[in-house]
Amino acid sequence: MFLAVWFLAGAVWLPVAEWPSQEPTANGHDYDADRPLELADGRRVFVEFTEQGLVERHQSAKGEPWSKPRVLHAEPGDTECPVELSAYGDTVAVMAHWDVGCNDPAADTAIAAVGDDGLTDWDVEPIDHIDRWEWTRFSWSGYRVVFRKSGGDGIEELSWRESIGFTGP
Repeated sequence: MFLAVWFLAGAVWLPVAEWPSQEPTANGHDYDADRPLELADGRRVFVEFTEQGLVERHQSAKGEPWSKPRVLHAEPGDTECPVELSAYGDTVAVMAHWDVGCNDPAADTAIAAVGDDGLTDWDVEPIDHIDRWEWTRFSWSGYRVVFRKSGGDGIEELSWRESIGFTGP
């Protein structure tokens, strides 16, 4: 009997914990491009397009040394290309895309990236023929991030889970 109750509780808990209903607790938008995103625990993350591609750096706290630049996506761009960061708990989501005025070798590519915990590992998903992702939602646990955009065919969605990475659209 105890085992049945335990499995039932797990069956209810998992969908609730993984449902993407939480808005980010921290946001950084393309109009804040010169400022890093500050997480609730004081860490800071900065992502921008460079000649090497989409590059991430982070600090353990304000005033601490920055990590070495890490290329998340090796397609070059320039600092005019929009990059938006959002975070919930230890999970950071990046939405990056080429736009009018950018150095656009791949003008119809949208990039989604997610880093969690120590920001040492990132999952990156470039998607061709999508102009951009518009918003992110996080699960209560932070183990799932959903990237969404509205379009002519309704809402398009790309999902990331800590256990399996990206799925969709």
